[in-house]
Amino acid sequence: MFKNYYLILDVNKEVSSEEIKRAYKNQARRWHPDLNPGIDTTQNMQDVNEAYLILSDTETRNRYDIEYERFINIEFDN
Repeated sequence: MFKNYYLILDVNKEVSSEEIKRAYKNQARRWHPDLNPGIDTTQNMQDVNEAYLILSDTETRNRYDIEYERFINIEFDN
């Protein structure tokens, strides 16, 4: 299943690396287990970490963007 990392970090596709970093920090605070006692935030936190890993590296982000465009086109066609 395709994960929309831009949606996970709540940013648009044209954001800068600095904005990715800021969005990651915001989402990490939002979903951190220590800040959400009694709520299982494990999957959300893993998704946020994964999104940051992919989008913070220029080369990996470029490869992801190719797949992202394919996904968007398939979704749009359906």
